[in-house]
Amino acid sequence: MNFKSLFLGSTAVIAAATGANAADPVVVVEPAAPNYVEVCDAFGAGYFYIPGTETCLDIGGYVRFQVDANDDDWGVMTRGHLDVTAKSDTELGVLTGDIEINANAYSDNRDNDVVLDNAYIGLGGFQAGYFDTYWDEGLTGEVDDLAGNTKITEMRYIYAANGFIAALALDALEADMVSGLGNGSTDMNKLGVAGRVGFNAGGVNAKLDIGYDTYNEEAAFRALGEFAAGPGSILLGGLYNTGASAYAKTWELDQGGFSDTYYGYSEWAVAAGYRMDVTDKFRVTPMVQYTQLKTDKSLGLADDPDAWSGGMYFEYELVKDFWAKLNVQYTDYNDDLADYAGKSDWAGYFRLQRDF
Repeated sequence: MNFKSLFLGSTAVIAAATGANAADPVVVVEPAAPNYVEVCDAFGAGYFYIPGTETCLDIGGYVRFQVDANDDDWGVMTRGHLDVTAKSDTELGVLTGDIEINANAYSDNRDNDVVLDNAYIGLGGFQAGYFDTYWDEGLTGEVDDLAGNTKITEMRYIYAANGFIAALALDALEADMVSGLGNGSTDMNKLGVAGRVGFNAGGVNAKLDIGYDTYNEEAAFRALGEFAAGPGSILLGGLYNTGASAYAKTWELDQGGFSDTYYGYSEWAVAAGYRMDVTDKFRVTPMVQYTQLKTDKSLGLADDPDAWSGGMYFEYELVKDFWAKLNVQYTDYNDDLADYAGKSDWAGYFRLQRDF
């Protein structure tokens, strides 16, 4: 009797244990998937890094399709722009490297090219390389024309804090940066000194740019301002040049029979416009500019020539990062401007652009 009870009890225990084990799920440990890239939030949205490195990368750019037209001709251009930026923290500040490349294809296939657009090294506030300088900035960059050379190899230091900016640059200038005035010169290594002070706060964005060309010993001064008003911003700009320089726009002049080419320069100019945000996706900017040139009147010109222009710039974001833009402008040229003598000119473009 005792043997039978012991046997039955043992059987029940074994069965219960077997049932409990059968109910437990089988757990298989999968190997962790490797992460080839990780988000880097130290320098803002869009940056990433490869595990095992300490460099954050950002890859961006745009693809542009553009139809250009004027009174005499029209053409089509397609551009691919690639921008790669690398940043890392160091004991001396953020170390930056930036490369921007344009690949351009034109409808006539004769001018297709791949060019370096920008490339620089930065450490803290110091930068050195090939830049779009501060003079490249405009009010819209379309009707307004308030600069000479805007791509220069330079070293610069920038201080920026609380909406204030101050910058000082040393530019590598060449004599032929002033069209017609330095051609054939063997003295091709001259410094330019340029600077900016600016401030952006409370709906006001104001900038003052100064440049001194040691080759021509002339200076350039420019002021730009954007002031919030109503559904947009008032845009104002002005410049003054003491003479022809790398920082001043130069113009070819009709000499009335003289065999040598002569160039005048923009002595002063003023521009004004209003950028209106019609909706959160649609902007319209009307703008006008007047330019007074300076020349050597010994060549027979009775008066210094001038030019004025006006236009409209339309920008519409169809979907996020996809823009349609239309620029239409009219320029009235003085008779003494060689390429445009006695002529008024309509010009503009239609552009589709996908930013990324």
